[in-house]
Amino acid sequence: MPLVLGPRQYQPIWNKLKALPAKQAATQGVSVTAPRVLHKRILKAVVKEKWLDVGFKLQLEPKYAIMYHSRSGSILTFYLRVYFPNHQGCPYTEDDF
Repeated sequence: MPLVLGPRQYQPIWNKLKALPAKQAATQGVSVTAPRVLHKRILKAVVKEKWLDVGFKLQLEPKYAIMYHSRSGSILTFYLRVYFPNHQGCPYTEDDF
């Protein structure tokens, strides 16, 4: 009997964030409401989901994405910015063009 695994617990947060249009992911993001004690765990798990998503990284090449977050009480919001690297090592965003 094959072992069938469903999505990991925090994978839906990452999937929603990467599915957003670039401007919306950078400005609106995806919000999660959880006790503040759990924010560190959620951050670590969502960063891990981004790290494990090799297909997303390959789709972005040569661009790269950086995930940010903000906290307001019990609300944790994730943002995703897509950058174009330049020769000086400074990132360009899509807004720069």
